[in-house]
Amino acid sequence: MSVDFDVPLWLYIYYQFIGTVSLFLNLFTMLLILFKSEKIDVFRKSLLVFQATCTVTDIHFTFLMQPLPLIPIMAGYCVGFLARCFDVWTHYLIAFVVGTIVAQLESLTFCFVKKHQTIANITKKHVISKSVDDAVTWFMPFFPVFGYLAFCSAGMKREEQMDYVKLHRPEYVLEFSDLPNFAIYELNFWLYLVICFGSLGAIFCGAVFTFTTVDMFKMLKRSRRKISVSNFKKQRSTIKSLLAQFAASSLLLIPLLCFSLVLLLKFDGSQEICNIILMVFSTRSSVNAAVLIATTPPFRNFVLRKNSTNNFAIATVAISMSRTSFT
Repeated sequence: MSVDFDVPLWLYIYYQFIGTVSLFLNLFTMLLILFKSEKIDVFRKSLLVFQATCTVTDIHFTFLMQPLPLIPIMAGYCVGFLARCFDVWTHYLIAFVVGTIVAQLESLTFCFVKKHQTIANITKKHVISKSVDDAVTWFMPFFPVFGYLAFCSAGMKREEQMDYVKLHRPEYVLEFSDLPNFAIYELNFWLYLVICFGSLGAIFCGAVFTFTTVDMFKMLKRSRRKISVSNFKKQRSTIKSLLAQFAASSLLLIPLLCFSLVLLLKFDGSQEICNIILMVFSTRSSVNAAVLIATTPPFRNFVLRKNSTNNFAIATVAISMSRTSFT
């Protein structure tokens, strides 16, 4: 199996395109959360944090990093702004992505917990004590930092990489020598630790999503006669929006799982498949933002009303122009 060291132009262009789209969509969504929400409560703040982590990840991944794999070798390089202009090592750029992915999953899980507690305070059931809530909130930054530092420890030293190539891949010495910025990996304790940490974290987040969702619907059903119809519909709509966000977040986990499988199996065409996986992964934030807008009534109504107003104004101008030309 040969390795293609040429930069795939289509993927490079796609990074630029989807990065721009995601940036505008994410910023627009954050403005909607700030100015078109009924009130900025704890849940809205956690939703804003989730959207901010998506924005940071997208800017880093599509503009500053722009990763390209060198499968079947467990290696890759970057052609983004930080790699080209500041020679930031590819390994550190990948490690930052690992940290932001952990932060995204963590902040989305926090959104589910906060919404669960909003309904729990209404029904006075399954309410978490303030001390526990504060402890979890203060402990949250530990996990992204741990993911970043653990992955930093998983890579071989930069000065040892060419020695590894000369020993294990001598046929690619010239190609790697022409790459100013790349990273090579071997399976070691820290890499296994990152894999186990990520797997356990994904399982834990999935369990939290499942438990809080089921419990929220149960609590809403029991309290249906105790709260107003409008409040009931609002709470149920928010839960459905969160579920849609969770479904959209599969674009975060499924590509990572597929990438790992392709990396381990190493078959013909695996490099091209990994390029497609990276393309899908870079789309996840745009999908998340679109789903949030589409499934949140205040946001959806604002967008549709704005579009309908613009369409009405355009139609009015067109009719006026036609009448003027006719007379």
